[in-house]
Amino acid sequence: MSKLNRKIDLQDCFIKINENNSVIQNESNRLDCKILEENGTININIEVLESDIAPRINLKVLRDSYINLSIEITLLEKAKLEILDESEYSKGSEIKINSKLEQNSSFELYRLNRFNQSTENKYYHKCELSKNCVFKDFNFTNGSKEMFNETIVSLAEERAEYVGSGVVITNSTNCNNILKINHIAPSAISDCSFKAVSRGDASVAFNGKIFVDENCSNTVSNQISKGLIMNNESRIDLIPKLEINNDDVVCSHGAASGKPDENVLFYLTSRGISREDAEKIYIQGFLSEFINKIDNVQMQAKAKQFISQNS
Repeated sequence: MSKLNRKIDLQDCFIKINENNSVIQNESNRLDCKILEENGTININIEVLESDIAPRINLKVLRDSYINLSIEITLLEKAKLEILDESEYSKGSEIKINSKLEQNSSFELYRLNRFNQSTENKYYHKCELSKNCVFKDFNFTNGSKEMFNETIVSLAEERAEYVGSGVVITNSTNCNNILKINHIAPSAISDCSFKAVSRGDASVAFNGKIFVDENCSNTVSNQISKGLIMNNESRIDLIPKLEINNDDVVCSHGAASGKPDENVLFYLTSRGISREDAEKIYIQGFLSEFINKIDNVQMQAKAKQFISQNS
């Protein structure tokens, strides 16, 4: 690859939804992006061409109004794509994403959203993976008054792979999270994790289901969910499910929630650390376990910063 093409592939593309319009800036030659706003919904269509280095789309929603956003994503064969969304959606949002990965493509999605705790935010994502595809999905949020997340992943062809982690740190929210992983082809892999910190009168729920079809031999799947309850009024419900219709699989799941270990907090406070700071250190340690699943060094640093600022 020439230096010129490599420089173009490395550049970041920005999709900015401003107060009065929506614009695409610095579009890569590996991307074909279109925006159409109709009947109150912002429609974004993204097609990604074959590339050695993943172009990154930075989604920046700057409007001070409720956002209806519909995104269609197609990765052609051997294409790569990163999307980073650090928007705050200050008046609430409803986001719907449909993504399709053709053979040997890879997609990394990073959402680090600090919502207004008085708003309602809804998120839906359906992703279909073809042969030898990889989808990496990482979501960090501080929650909002009403929050709903649903992700449905179809591992539709052999050797498709999904890796995902979700982190919720919230004080006052009714937060429902649904993750469905459908293994409908052999030799596919899924590894999904969810962690929540519930404070105040917050209520957080995670419903994770792994489905393995009868023809899906050599399936490997792991699901883990953990919750940290910081107050007597806080609540976390973790519901893992497995539906396995083939014996030639390696599948596991686990769920656990509880309050912080008072012995650890006592140790920290006995060293001159305030109770508030001790709880922050405890929360950061609890959430840091999943950070190592992020291979991208820059995104890993952003995730650590998000946890530090919201603990």
